[in-house]
Amino acid sequence: MAENRLSETDTFSFEINQGNASGYVSNPLTLWNVSNAITAISAHIDPRWLWRANAFLESLTASVWCPSFTRSPYPEFYPEDSAAERAAKLMKLESNHPKFGLQLLRRKGSSNPWVEAACPVIQNRGRRFYVPLINPYLTANEVKIFGVDDQLGLSFKDYGNGILGGGSISANRGYDTIYIEGEYRIELDLILMAKRPANTLMNTITVGPNPILIAPANPNRAYFEIQNQGETQLLWGLGASGNNATTHPFRMPPGQIYYPGNVSGFIPTDAIWGKVVEGSTTVLIMESSYT
Repeated sequence: MAENRLSETDTFSFEINQGNASGYVSNPLTLWNVSNAITAISAHIDPRWLWRANAFLESLTASVWCPSFTRSPYPEFYPEDSAAERAAKLMKLESNHPKFGLQLLRRKGSSNPWVEAACPVIQNRGRRFYVPLINPYLTANEVKIFGVDDQLGLSFKDYGNGILGGGSISANRGYDTIYIEGEYRIELDLILMAKRPANTLMNTITVGPNPILIAPANPNRAYFEIQNQGETQLLWGLGASGNNATTHPFRMPPGQIYYPGNVSGFIPTDAIWGKVVEGSTTVLIMESSYT
């Protein structure tokens, strides 16, 4: 069997504000549905390939501005502070000033319940600030690996001070916003199963100015050859209708033989049509199919 790898990258982004934040408490926002991302790529793969998928969340950040909450000072860290001392200072500030939780959720498939993966504490720092969410919240690594049916969601946790768009400074609630941006990579390992071609057929067709079907669509097509045995140039193409033979045709001079090159094992399975500009020509088609 032969193996190849297809890699695609894409992004997602969401804006959360006073108008939609409260709705995500009872109905979490789906940030990334891995299955949908994989389907968008695998739908264009030749059905004779088998594939296995790997999904990687490479970046996830939150840009936060929540002026409806009373401002919380920054912790006073010193170079000699240990990690435990820094954590204690941060937790003291979090406990003494208004805050809400930005819940990151995960689940397997759409029918299973959401499970909390992390919950960064958000406070008003006096300006817009950015929170990297992969490390240290989702993983200690730079990239988070997801399963093929995993989903990543977002909700809010109220610690008694309200959530985004609901702080005590009501005049500023309309300014509360969070922008979520993520970048992910999908890798598909393609495996072409070594099936044995069988059912080889040969046929001779007379082609004239009107498009004619040389070979019907064949999802099990393993190989084909076309030979122009006449004395007139053949125009041929692939697709559901004969117009494909005239819109962007392959041009085959008299006596020429065409067979697809071994490009990652791909053989087109569409219907094959042909025509000539004037007169006629004889076309020999040979086709093999997988068992």
